[in-house]
Amino acid sequence: MKEDKQRIEFFKDFLEDIESPDKATASIQGTFLEKMLNFMERPEEPEVLIPPYINSSKKIAINAYSYDKESLTLDLYVVDYDFDQNAEEILTINKAEITEIGTKAKRFITNIKSIQSSRDHSLQDYELVKIVAENHKDLEEVNIFIITNRYYLANKPVDITIPGIQNVNTEVWDIDRVHQLITSEQGIQNDHIDFEEDFNNTFDMMFVPEPNNDATSNFDCYIGYIPAELLARAYDVWGPKLVERNVRSFLQVRGGTNKGIRNTLKDSSQKKMFVAYNNGISTIARSGDIERIKDGINLYRIKGLTGWQIVNGGQTTASIHQAYKEEVDLSDVYVQAKLTILKVDEGITKDKHSLEDEMVSRISEYANTQNKINKSDLLANTRFMSDLEKFSRSTWMPALKGRKPESKWYFERARGQYMVDINRRKRGKEQNDFKKLYPKDKVITKVEIAKYFMSWEGFPHVSSKGGEEAFKKFMEFNKNFWKSDVSTPENLSLPVYQKIIARTIINNRVKEIVEEMKLKGYKANVVYYTVAMLHHLYGKEINLIKVWEEQSLSDKWEEVVRIIASKTLFFLRESAGERNVTQWAKQEACWVQYKETDAKELKGLI
Repeated sequence: MKEDKQRIEFFKDFLEDIESPDKATASIQGTFLEKMLNFMERPEEPEVLIPPYINSSKKIAINAYSYDKESLTLDLYVVDYDFDQNAEEILTINKAEITEIGTKAKRFITNIKSIQSSRDHSLQDYELVKIVAENHKDLEEVNIFIITNRYYLANKPVDITIPGIQNVNTEVWDIDRVHQLITSEQGIQNDHIDFEEDFNNTFDMMFVPEPNNDATSNFDCYIGYIPAELLARAYDVWGPKLVERNVRSFLQVRGGTNKGIRNTLKDSSQKKMFVAYNNGISTIARSGDIERIKDGINLYRIKGLTGWQIVNGGQTTASIHQAYKEEVDLSDVYVQAKLTILKVDEGITKDKHSLEDEMVSRISEYANTQNKINKSDLLANTRFMSDLEKFSRSTWMPALKGRKPESKWYFERARGQYMVDINRRKRGKEQNDFKKLYPKDKVITKVEIAKYFMSWEGFPHVSSKGGEEAFKKFMEFNKNFWKSDVSTPENLSLPVYQKIIARTIINNRVKEIVEEMKLKGYKANVVYYTVAMLHHLYGKEINLIKVWEEQSLSDKWEEVVRIIASKTLFFLRESAGERNVTQWAKQEACWVQYKETDAKELKGLI
């Protein structure tokens, strides 16, 4: 009952600012999609189609996409939004319905010839049509993301196959998954997995002794191995809950490493060498049902674990699970494993979460050597990020028109931190007071700050690459505030914080203007390039501290922004030629060419 109540309260908060009375149907779906995408943090930032590609007669639908040319990976996003959804009786969705929605994306690929022959070349989605038409035979992987406001409580894996494409992965993102993700990032879950009862299996590990028999350590560590079939069966039952604290957020079967893993498992002469070839998994848990097998022998039987999480080795787990689904015999395959049991005082909530986050971040950073990990997750605990968070909690927005300060900006160092803070308070006055202190439209994430900062500083091509790349450059740009190889790291000052927020205010205002103009296509790229050109031409006339003090960009810049935005969209389309506009916007050459061809014309607007 408690879990149902939390789910309903989270649902109300999540949809509160989506279904405002003044929004049209298409706008509500688009807002929902963009809000969900904020939590997904994909390597390639998706291009949201406005309008989405819909062919009702052929049952085809695509709301957004991204394409990684290097890995030949195509991501397709389909939105399922039920306007009858409500907090009184939460609507659910079953596996058959999920499969049909995912198949709408599949049909875009299987019907690409007829789509290409009839599609208007001027429409935004024609970029996707070209990508699929030219590359569908060479695609290594297709990921289909089904984003729904209904609840997929069954949480069963969905299998969709596409002829000619070996790796097709289907992921369901419902509001409950976002809820789980947020709560997992704020602290380890209490779900208990009983290996002995549920899977008729256990595994044995050795205890790593404490240095000097230190009894005050805040963790116990075990090393050993786990049967691959047990790992696959556990994931088959528990799904994403096992990897919610993994630095990649959720499992993906992708990349050359995973092909190698699967090939090894399928080769009867090689699979016994799996434990030698593979680096294994690193896991954590809050507690466990662990018993010593025999006195005098350092060997312990792991019978069950509470809050078990795979923090490194998600790729390994995904590949093993894929092989399990393909009925590969895993009976003689074992996976190296490390198990860390966190021993944190339950009564000290703040210290508990802080310790868990710090330990998980370090385990993730140092244990994983197989694949790239998200720097934005690993760097969230740096001093620079912590200082930004502290300033946002202590710095009032300037009072306007003689009134006393009432609100502050809220910097989210971890995904969903704001909503967790809300739900920690009693519904009613406590939550309302918190929202007044930290308004929803003043919440800013670490990747948003990074994209807005980089666009203002003259790197719109970096912002166009997405949050992960922008965050990496942003942290390098500001390394003097946190990097250990800097002789004397600077302390973050109030003016620096205020200027960071001012850049956010400018980007938000430009985005509002672009949306009011109803420009067709490439909205994110247009915003980043418009902001960059605004600073390039008029930066000396825009005082960031004044923007902070007024909490707005002066109205005198509105017409300038409109003119630059129109020119930006025209430039991106024309200069791209036969190239993909989104990919072209990610290249530095695009920004250089824009300045060379259009800066002079745009210079004397004010």
